[in-house]
Amino acid sequence: MSSKAADRKYLRTIVVDLTPVLPGGENGGAKVFVLELLRRLAERAPKTQFVLLTQAAAHKELGTLDRANIRRVMVLDHSNPPVLRSLGTELSSRLLRLLPERPRRIVRRAINRLKPMLRDTVPHVVREQNADLLFCPFTAPTYFELGVPTVSVIYDLQYKTYPEFFPEADVAQRDRTFVDAARCSTALVAISEYSRQAAIEHGRLDPAHIKTVHLHISQHSLRNAARDESILDRLQLVAGQYLIYPANFWKHKNHDMLMTAFGIARSSRLDHNVRLVCTGAPGARQRWLKQAAEGLGLGDHVLFPGYLANAELLALVTNSAGVIFPSLYEGFGLPVIEAMATGVPVACSNVTSLPEVAGDAAILFDPRIPDDIARAMIALAHDKDLTARLVRAGDLRAAQFSDSKLMAEQYWEIFQEAAGLEYRSNLLVGIHPDGWAGPNPKVQVLASTQARTLDFEIALPGWAPVSKMTMLIRQGSDKKSKVTLLRGRNGKVSVPLPLAGGFFDIEISPSFVPALTGAGDDLRELSGIVVKCEIVHADGQRISLFPESSST
Repeated sequence: MSSKAADRKYLRTIVVDLTPVLPGGENGGAKVFVLELLRRLAERAPKTQFVLLTQAAAHKELGTLDRANIRRVMVLDHSNPPVLRSLGTELSSRLLRLLPERPRRIVRRAINRLKPMLRDTVPHVVREQNADLLFCPFTAPTYFELGVPTVSVIYDLQYKTYPEFFPEADVAQRDRTFVDAARCSTALVAISEYSRQAAIEHGRLDPAHIKTVHLHISQHSLRNAARDESILDRLQLVAGQYLIYPANFWKHKNHDMLMTAFGIARSSRLDHNVRLVCTGAPGARQRWLKQAAEGLGLGDHVLFPGYLANAELLALVTNSAGVIFPSLYEGFGLPVIEAMATGVPVACSNVTSLPEVAGDAAILFDPRIPDDIARAMIALAHDKDLTARLVRAGDLRAAQFSDSKLMAEQYWEIFQEAAGLEYRSNLLVGIHPDGWAGPNPKVQVLASTQARTLDFEIALPGWAPVSKMTMLIRQGSDKKSKVTLLRGRNGKVSVPLPLAGGFFDIEISPSFVPALTGAGDDLRELSGIVVKCEIVHADGQRISLFPESSST
């Protein structure tokens, strides 16, 4: 990138949403990639301040990222839900005590059930940091603000290919996250060309709106990282006499088919001294797989050591006969490159992004055919000529994905481009998919050559715990329209729009939390139900922002 391109926009402050980061290894390879990228970005741009938004559970752990130009701001604390915190701790405690016993129980149950889904309601957290750009490395533009350029990372659209692997509500939530990222982000980044093409297809995206930047991890840092060799003795393993699958126990990782294949391999030509090690965070699925291994007569030959420290995991990988990776779906497949970078032969699936990443440096197999997996396991354990070739090819392949400085440079260029772009779509934010509005929706309107109005209609249901509601629309400090409506009624406003377009704030008060009023267990802060939000042109053309329209 030329110096002229680098100077086109000075980014003083970049806010990075790390609130999805969990302690330990529950974020999988995404966490490894994000932390490495942030270190490199901080080196690349020493005059830029990186403000990391965190949740309480991982705030301390992320202190390893602290630098002169990196600081953390904890904005999410599940032990102190934002709905109650926004009312004030003392006030909310008093309110709960005053509620009758049944509503009080409902509120407390709802808080506990919804904790994982809560996001802080700190108003304008990105603007308060004077951000020049918001970076969402875990896709969701949770803290999106109109007028602040936003870059989001797309990992995969697995829920589209394998919806059966997810609860119905999870599919809906993942789809909403993808739609929000595609709609709100100034630019999108895919971690593989496979993921980019999937996003373009399913999101009907402009290909120019999303770029591919492969994950990179330093070979040098991996090869020189600390190894805790004592893990082999603790697990009673012999170097070179086991295969390893370093993956969490999500369904798409295909462990059940791996167990079947391991049994087939053992009944064929696999030496009975060769064991299988499946690392990953403990949980219900790990327990189920242990039982499955026992049922297949493999209990003494398959190990589940749980979540391991990096030094322990690296020692297990580098002392293994090879990495077996039968995943059904990957957005990239970082463990494949990590294994190659440490001189370990790899056999992996021939689907999704894995052929793109592995190239000709791995044994490729069909992960849906256990006999194919079994043959790959036997080859890793016993074909020394093949594995020697794989190690040489893997070293060259890993080198192509080992320049994390290049990765940071590619992201920096995308940040620069995004920061220099004008907003590109008509947009309504602050409205839930079911139509309920929060207390402060916002509208972004593109410039136009003809006169237009913003037509907005909202309803206050008859069961609402407030008797009336006031809606005020502003553009900056300029009040455009105001309407008050009674419970059980609808309110409409029609606001003339400037030809230059711009940003509009919709202030709705009072708001309420159903769970705190005995009206169900919904913990969202709500105001009214949006009936419609349209941009109406003088020539009769209508652009619907709610219900959402693809014509925006």
